[in-house]
Amino acid sequence: MKPLSRVLVSLALVAASLGLPGCAGFLGVAATPDYTVNPQVIAVVGDFGSGKPAELRVSKMVNSQHPSFVLTVGDNNYTKSSYEKEVRKYYRQPIVAATGNHDYLVGIERFDKFFGIDASARTYVYHAESGVDFFILDSSAGLTTPSVRTKQLAWLKQELLDSDAKFKVVVLHHPPFSSSRHGSTKVYQWDYAGMGANLVLSGHDHTYERVNRAGITYVVDGTGGAPLYKCKKLIYGSTGCNDHTYGALFLYVNASQLTGIYRNTDGHILDSFNIN
Repeated sequence: MKPLSRVLVSLALVAASLGLPGCAGFLGVAATPDYTVNPQVIAVVGDFGSGKPAELRVSKMVNSQHPSFVLTVGDNNYTKSSYEKEVRKYYRQPIVAATGNHDYLVGIERFDKFFGIDASARTYVYHAESGVDFFILDSSAGLTTPSVRTKQLAWLKQELLDSDAKFKVVVLHHPPFSSSRHGSTKVYQWDYAGMGANLVLSGHDHTYERVNRAGITYVVDGTGGAPLYKCKKLIYGSTGCNDHTYGALFLYVNASQLTGIYRNTDGHILDSFNIN
């Protein structure tokens, strides 16, 4: 099956799951859901700091949804330009950031300075007001140095155990599971569900994909502005891979449910999921 055909089939499956009509480009939305019952809206953006027109289109769509803060899954900057120009120019909200390999390539000290952290704080927990804890891993450092990855695993197990948050979300740049160019990152295929996590967010592959494995949802959200990659053969558990649409994931959180909504730059919903 040709890549384009595969993507359209995947999108048709998503349309069926949402009860939405499918088309050759985007999915239509039958009705606008009421998200006013959610006290916090979180935008998740990945692989975005390119300075290209697509980054601007994504940021305009994200800003139109008035998120409480922006969570990044890495590759906040691909250029020699400042983070002020490649990040703050587009997103004025508070930003909670994960590192990506390109943040290292352009100079990780620039990431540290802009976000006000240091090498010891690139793996950390962010406690959201809505009762979500985000456990952010510096996967670039973990891939470079196995001993760092070992320490990260021990740290994550303990932090998840200590957390009393309603929802626990792990964030790392390199995807444990992916059907695109870089593929799955096997050394980060940990037992996240067994450790108590509810959701794993990543980027690195410039696609949008949702994978269900071993009782937990994995999302690749790398469509924030850098050139898109092609989807390959879908891996086991994938609900579909989108390789021709820029966009962002939104997390809507209330007392009993975390809802994930993926929107393209036109604001159309292409995927959704719930965690109770």
